[in-house]
Amino acid sequence: MVFCFDSKDYSQIRNGLTVLNKILPEFPVVLNLAQALEKRILKVKEEEKTVRPDLYALAMGYSAQLNSRRNTFIAEEKFHHVEKKTAENSTSRNSSPVRKDKRADSVKRRDESESEKKRRREDDLKKEGERKSAEKKVKQDVSPKTKANGVRERDSETDETVDQS
Repeated sequence: MVFCFDSKDYSQIRNGLTVLNKILPEFPVVLNLAQALEKRILKVKEEEKTVRPDLYALAMGYSAQLNSRRNTFIAEEKFHHVEKKTAENSTSRNSSPVRKDKRADSVKRRDESESEKKRRREDDLKKEGERKSAEKKVKQDVSPKTKANGVRERDSETDETVDQS
């Protein structure tokens, strides 16, 4: 957005102001962003006051709405966690104890997930074996009648297996 207001292109400035007007209920929330936008809008108002009155009017309208929401802005520290620079934080990130703990946790989670996958595979194989043995048992119980020589015959009219002895 900031690039749009630094540009001298009429369309970019107008489109930027239009978008900002539409999203004003949700953006900006952080005070620092609101102040940066306010500076850019002030610059647009000064530059466009006599040259392009329509852009000046859009900028004035947005500026007024932005000022009316000033009491709803929150500090950046409250919006998201910002690490403060201290002697502890100035050390390398890789040597940080928190970083090592995170790596250890991720390795542990990976190992747990690998063992869980292995257990699931074993369970699946066991279930598959049980299913196959149950199918064999059902086939044996419902086996068709066979001839004395072990050859099965089918009756073409009833489509049943019959004994032709």
